[in-house]
Amino acid sequence: MLGRQFSWRREAELLVWCARTSMPEELKTCIRQRVMEPLDWSVLLNLAGYHGVLPLLYRNVSALCSNLVPADTLARLRQKTQAGALLNRSLAHELGKVCEAFDMQGVPVIPIKGATLALSAYGDLTLRDFSDMDLLIPERAMGEARAILLAQGYEQKDPATESDHEEGPYHVFIKKRTLFRVDLQWVMAHQHFMFHLDRPEFWAQRRPVILGNKVVQGLAPEDLLIVLCVHGSKHAWEQLKWVCDVAELLRSHPDLDWERIFSNASAWGCRRLICIGLSLAHHVLDAPLSEGVRARYSGDMDVEMFSERMPATLLADPREGVHEEQAIALYFALKDSWWEQWRFGLVLCRDESSMGKSPPAWLHSRRSLTYVSRLIRPFQWAVRSLVPAPIRGALNRWVEHGG
Repeated sequence: MLGRQFSWRREAELLVWCARTSMPEELKTCIRQRVMEPLDWSVLLNLAGYHGVLPLLYRNVSALCSNLVPADTLARLRQKTQAGALLNRSLAHELGKVCEAFDMQGVPVIPIKGATLALSAYGDLTLRDFSDMDLLIPERAMGEARAILLAQGYEQKDPATESDHEEGPYHVFIKKRTLFRVDLQWVMAHQHFMFHLDRPEFWAQRRPVILGNKVVQGLAPEDLLIVLCVHGSKHAWEQLKWVCDVAELLRSHPDLDWERIFSNASAWGCRRLICIGLSLAHHVLDAPLSEGVRARYSGDMDVEMFSERMPATLLADPREGVHEEQAIALYFALKDSWWEQWRFGLVLCRDESSMGKSPPAWLHSRRSLTYVSRLIRPFQWAVRSLVPAPIRGALNRWVEHGG
């Protein structure tokens, strides 16, 4: 890593160096040297908070160079980290109780991210920030799951009251007079984006995770890697902690079944999303990847290009990055095949997406997409005016799903 050049601001580079659970001696020396240089510590703390890596920053600077960090800064870091650790332990304890309640009622459930991710990837409940409990359930079990949570003292939130949650389906529950929040999921969705989580493979390959004095069922590491890469791509890898999740999972599970990972990723239409997650983890955080795995994406120009542009807010010039509001363009660029890409492009043009009209400058196909968007408008008008609604519906389904 130290031989490569990155276009990060100085504080961001230090944050990236510290956002890991293990590092070589050379990097430890670089951290000590950087801390002795002029730094804007308020910028560094704000970046760490936004990117969800305060625990890792505190762990590493306190171990490597606590005497070189301003006392008030170190104290703030310690306080924030201790508060986060208390919340994590409380959420983990509650997660064990909730999963036990599901088990008693015979309702399958898999915690994803949160406490089980912290333990499976980081090996420490306190090293990964999280604030809720994401539970994968079978879609058919929504009614039973809702009844279980209500019996545990939870109330379902009204989507209209949560302006920051536009991702459907929305099934969030808050426990009365607590900070505990449960999000029931069977699909990962965003604008023009959907990835199913309720898959037979996920249920069949579950692995036990020890959570205090309880055992819960988590995703197999191969399946967890796919979910983490899809989730990070959904948000254009806006936060460094999502890159850390992939990197730490790779460090803690060196014997992943790569054939199964890429076979499933291809079948589920997310192979290149996996590649960008792996490339970022290796490129930004030096995650261990064999030459054989890297060869699967090394010739992909888009993957290589995007690895230099995310997370955008860490760049010296954030305007050069890929931001979350541009995620639709990222999905378009990283479709697994030409056919899937342009079928998605037709959907964007049909829906008059701003991405079709004015795609970002970094998108290689921007001119073609803009041309298609202009070309399709008269056709859209003709279809709306002349084609009966049932036929229009069939055409839309064909464009979106290929049949």
